[in-house]
Amino acid sequence: MNTLLNSDEALEIVKDQYPLVDIEYCMFIRRGFNDHYLVATKHMKYIFRLYLNNKYYIESSSAYKFELDLLDHLDSNGVPVANALPRKNGALLGHTSTPLGERAFALFSFADGMQLSGSAITIKQSHQFGKTMAELHLAANSFSTKHQRYKLDLKYLVDEPLRLISEGAGKNGENPRFDEEVRRGEQVIEKLQPIDRIIDAINRIGSDNNEFGIIHADLHNGNVHFHGNNLTLFDFDHCAYGWRAYDLAISSFFPELERKSMIEGYESVRPLSTEERESMEHFGNLRNLWNIGDVLATEVLRR
Repeated sequence: MNTLLNSDEALEIVKDQYPLVDIEYCMFIRRGFNDHYLVATKHMKYIFRLYLNNKYYIESSSAYKFELDLLDHLDSNGVPVANALPRKNGALLGHTSTPLGERAFALFSFADGMQLSGSAITIKQSHQFGKTMAELHLAANSFSTKHQRYKLDLKYLVDEPLRLISEGAGKNGENPRFDEEVRRGEQVIEKLQPIDRIIDAINRIGSDNNEFGIIHADLHNGNVHFHGNNLTLFDFDHCAYGWRAYDLAISSFFPELERKSMIEGYESVRPLSTEERESMEHFGNLRNLWNIGDVLATEVLRR
């Protein structure tokens, strides 16, 4: 169901579906949970995405429409995101036939700037990152849609990764990368013990719109581009209803001064509760577990 289209095939879809002129090239750049192509005209760049089918967190194309409508809402409310561009018929999402079935697609504006590692980011940039994250969360509170999206709850953060790691433990030799991630997962599980203590801390967080609501859910250095102190957030493919502190837990992977600056930037827009502050280290640890489960799910998807 997820045959890889070559760049010329992707280009034909873009030409047929979008009102772009003077397209100079279309180039495949990467496959993750989706296939991405860089599209360039004389004056602009875009990212064309072909969604992979059968992803564990997507129940129907309605979930994709949720993502794209959310980006439109955030963009309209001044949050710097790489939003989806309308097709010739005005729709943000399209579908195309491939030799192995139908796949959804969308075209996004290009996020100018560059990716910065945790050691390269400045204190000012960290502050802006946190501030923008909080602005995203608050703007998302007013988002309304008929489309559905999953909850990044403890089922996805704990139960599913543990299941995938456990099932993969006895399958050594079938897929080297899969086996390597399973071993990493077993090491992470050891560090999380006792996991009940982590779950208890997270369950103490409130459930109102500020503490639990729409989040990016996959914020890391690879999904934000900086242009000086300005930034653009992109790749909302994992966006979900979840704990806001989970997004901010990315600060755990930054040096101490930058981490503090990111949290200060966030709280300049939305103050954290005591429970959220106490949960952030736990969310940082659970993010490692979730990430391994996410990679394992990707490997299963590609088989």
